[in-house]
This record gives sequence, structure tokens and C-alpha cells, in this order.
Amino acid sequence: METTVGYSEEDVQGDRTAGLRLYDRCEIALRGPGAFVDAAVRYLWPQARPVCVHAGLPLVRLVPGRIPPSLTRDAVPRPITLYASTDGRVPDYNEGVEYRGVPGLDRLVVNPHTGSRILVSGSEVHVVNTDTEAGARDTLRVVKQLVTTEFEAAGTVTIHASAFAVSDGAVAVAGPPGAGKTSTVLAAVAQGALMIANDKVYASTDAHGTRIRGWTDPIRVVDAPGAPKRSVTLAAYFAEDLGRLVVDPLPLRTVVAVDVGTGPVSVRCEELDPVAGLASLHREVLPPRVRWLGTEPPAARRPPLPSADRFLRLTYGYRDAARAMQMLLRRLDA
Repeated sequence: METTVGYSEEDVQGDRTAGLRLYDRCEIALRGPGAFVDAAVRYLWPQARPVCVHAGLPLVRLVPGRIPPSLTRDAVPRPITLYASTDGRVPDYNEGVEYRGVPGLDRLVVNPHTGSRILVSGSEVHVVNTDTEAGARDTLRVVKQLVTTEFEAAGTVTIHASAFAVSDGAVAVAGPPGAGKTSTVLAAVAQGALMIANDKVYASTDAHGTRIRGWTDPIRVVDAPGAPKRSVTLAAYFAEDLGRLVVDPLPLRTVVAVDVGTGPVSVRCEELDPVAGLASLHREVLPPRVRWLGTEPPAARRPPLPSADRFLRLTYGYRDAARAMQMLLRRLDA
């Protein structure tokens, strides 16, 4: 595929390749400039383990450069969706353009918002962009696509929730964007709980219940009430202290609907009706990802929806986070 893109021989020689096993499920070879490979491994920590690189691994490669305009001259473009959400809110740019009939490729996908050209040939994906930072984001998007679709093929669903762990299992924290899911999890961790996930969890359900594990998205931290959020990788936030994170799946015991205010708010923690709580949990299940790469396995038909033993509602103000967590953890122990 190198002949189709306009990058220099020096860039090729400077590439580094890392073999990774993600979530004990999905193995890939990640290739690109050394600084990108290092940053990507830190981004995917702690769910990434090194493996030997071999020819059978799917290859995801970041290429600083551009493709020649002649490559798509005779190809027919069509608009495609790169991401779909249940409620119409789109967390990132979701509209792309696909070209079929490009010589030497199965397909070429363009992200018009970032300028990335994503070249797919068999199990090999090149993300080409003159803007290395934008290309790096789309390369990690491809990695997430491969991991999530492998989970979905096995009947796992993705839940829009954050999560932490206590002694008897996992606690999922649900709520709309800005409700305080991440802040609640970090406050619980500060009180001795363990971090599972920020914003999204993978959930597998069978006759014994639901088990969840977390994706590796960076944490969006609010340093003070009303302050803008800043993005921090898990590796940076936890200083690679794996003991403060849970890597393996845990049984989902409790779902907490959270509402965190910026002003004075009475701290309240109350039981929710299980039927209503379960319905609200199911509303947070995201639809299967759009198979825009064309190499992804199909999603399982009608995967089991997640369940939990208990449902709570927690309301508090940011300044009362420590007291709210003490109340919540006592309730969870009861």
C-alpha cells in the first residue's frame, strides 16, 4: 500500500511497530512515528499488553503525508456514517465519504472534518494525514472500531456510563452529559474505591448476571466548580499505578443515577424503583457501531441487555463530593 501515499522514505525508516493485545481479545500491530506509537500505548493503558508482531496481525498505521489526487479520480464517492448515537447527540464528527473502485484498495474513507484519508486493504488500514495530531486521533478511532466490533460480535454491548469498583463488584454511574459521572467516580476513588471506566463500559450478560469492564478513554477533569474541563489519560492521572484501576471484568451490582450541581445542593442518596432503574439503564445502551471499515465482524443479533441488583439516585454539589461519597459507600455496604 506504500505506493499509493505520498510520504518520504525517511518517514518510512523512522516508523516503529508495536504488537498489542487489547482486553485479552483483540490483537493488532500499531505502526507509525515513534512518538505516536508511544503516545498510543499510553492512551490504551492499562488494557493493552505487548505481543510479538507477526504477519497475521491486523495492521493499523499512521502515515504523515497525503495521497495523490489521481488516486480517487475515477472512483465514485458516497456519504457514509462513521458513528451513530442513540439520542442524536454525536460526541465527535460522524459523517464521512467512502470511495470504492480505488486501485489497490478495498475502500478509501475520508473524514472531511479532520482531513484524514483512511485506506483499507484486507486487514491493513493506513490513516494518512499531513496533520499528525489529527491523524493520530483517527488512528485511535480505527483501533476503537476494531475492539468494539469484536466485543459486539461476541454479544457484548456498550453502555454510556462511568464505573468504579467496591468489595462486592462494580458500580455503574449513569446520567446525561455533564451530570457528573466522571467526577463521581473520581470522588469515589479518592475515598478508596477502584477505577473501572470513564464514560463508557463494555457489558456482557448471561444467566448469571452482567459483568462490565471499561474502555481507556482519557478522563475529563474539572479542577474547580465552573472551571473548564481538561483531558488527562488514565496513565497520566494514575501515574501508572495499576493497583488503583480494575482491568478484569467485574459483576455489575449497582447502578447510580447521578446529578451533580455547581451550587449548594442537598446531599441525597435514595433507592430507585428497580423497574424504572432497569429501564433507565437500558436507555444508556449504545447502538452497535457502524461497520464503516468493512473488515469488522457483524454484531450479534439481539444481545442480552444488562441488568443490576440495585438502583440508587445520588444528588450533591461539587463542593460536597467527599461527603456524598461517604454516604454512597455506606449505602453500598448496607
